[in-house]
Amino acid sequence: VYLVSEKRQVFKLGYAVGYPEHATTVELQLSDGVLGRVVSTQQPLVIGDATADPNYVSIVPNMHATLAVPLIHKSKAIGVLNLLSHERDRYSERDVAILRQFAAHVASALVNARLFAQERHDAEAFETLAEVGREMTGVLDLDRLLARIAQLGRRLVDYRTFGILLLNQSSGELEIKLAVQYGEQVHLPTVPVGEGLVGYAAERREVVYAPDVSKDPRYIQVLEDVRSELVIPMLVKDRCVGVFDLESPDLDAFSKRDIEILTLLASQAAVAIENARLYAQLSANEARIERELQFAQRVQAALLPPHLPKKVKGVDLAVSF
Repeated sequence: VYLVSEKRQVFKLGYAVGYPEHATTVELQLSDGVLGRVVSTQQPLVIGDATADPNYVSIVPNMHATLAVPLIHKSKAIGVLNLLSHERDRYSERDVAILRQFAAHVASALVNARLFAQERHDAEAFETLAEVGREMTGVLDLDRLLARIAQLGRRLVDYRTFGILLLNQSSGELEIKLAVQYGEQVHLPTVPVGEGLVGYAAERREVVYAPDVSKDPRYIQVLEDVRSELVIPMLVKDRCVGVFDLESPDLDAFSKRDIEILTLLASQAAVAIENARLYAQLSANEARIERELQFAQRVQAALLPPHLPKKVKGVDLAVSF
């Protein structure tokens, strides 16, 4: 069973019997070989001796006859059922009719299974978002909070590089506060607002997605092998406090669902970051006031005599402060 990946425009082996182990990692272009012809024409194809076909792509050795039937759903090919045999001229028109009818049921079942899996995945994602929201509100140390956001983000969306940049209002620059690449922290430069995909997202306060960074003139290369980039602004009301920056070595690596879920996460993160900043500011003010009170206490105490004057005959002395 070969399945079509629309995003990557390739065939991937979904399930196989009798195939070699390495075949599970094989990917074929949608235009390749017998499978490509079946998908483009949306018609079954029988070949008595595939080795004589110049377009045949051999994955299982010593095969001759092949029967391929498209999996069609709503007039679109979502995959191919492919039978192979050691014998030449093994498959007949009767086999085609049987497999074609079977393929119609398989296509419907695959679509239903995918919808069920997607709904379950979405439900788990929103449960995770709720958990993330509860957890983030309890973290008031900014560094700990940012590290936790990156960890929790991995549970929602797979990424190669994840960065959190916060906006410095005085300098007008986005300062990298956390950058994680394959689980390891890396260092990235600051980015002026308005420059690159990151700066553009912060300035316009909108999501920016480049499925192919080589075709986006706004892209500024920092890391090697980046093929797609997604930037999500973190907004408190209409004010941008920073951005999420996700990069991948794959083309068009992020889906509409990824964008929706990360936008929700960014909203929660923005509020949590503001709370952490306010807490840090309040703590700093309290510490400053405490230092000033201690200083005033020392100054006032220094104005007092260190001890009472010597007793004077006929005079009683007392002090009140």
